Amino acid sequence: MLALRTFFALAAAAVAIANPLGRRQTTNTNPQINDIVSTLDGVVHQVMPTILLLQANHTDDDGTVGTQVNTLITGFNTAESALAATPVSSGSTTELPTNDDISIIFADVMSILASGLSGISNTTVPSFTSSVSRLDPSVAAAINQFNITLPGSVKLVHTMMLDATQFLRDEGAFPQTIAALGF
Repeated sequence: MLALRTFFALAAAAVAIANPLGRRQTTNTNPQINDIVSTLDGVVHQVMPTILLLQANHTDDDGTVGTQVNTLITGFNTAESALAATPVSSGSTTELPTNDDISIIFADVMSILASGLSGISNTTVPSFTSSVSRLDPSVAAAINQFNITLPGSVKLVHTMMLDATQFLRDEGAFPQTIAALGF
């Protein structure tokens, strides 16, 4: 009788452990995730050339760069919210878009962001450090949510950011982003 009770107790414990409370990854939501990341990529590909043009024309100041940083904040916040509303993906290494395809796009976003902001100085844009400090939590939240919605996706982004992360470090105002990337 004691052996039977022990058996049922262990069976009940095994069922509880095998069925965690988190959402199961049963659906490949990579197409939805790809759309979200591609939209963010479009925002970054629009904003960063504008910032570079402002620098080249010597018209970068608190107002002009601040407006572009606000656009980036909105883009990253929108991506984070959309990713949070997307079911966790089972992912795929064979069906397009693959996990790596999406991670490469996200790494492109991060690389362009890091290198594009590296040329701005506090001399021409005195509030740049505070602007970047406002951008940092939005970028970090998008990275973290990306890694939740597409589990393990930041590993490739981390690898692809090994060189570009120096720009984030040089700004000195991206501690949350650097941590979210695993550095």
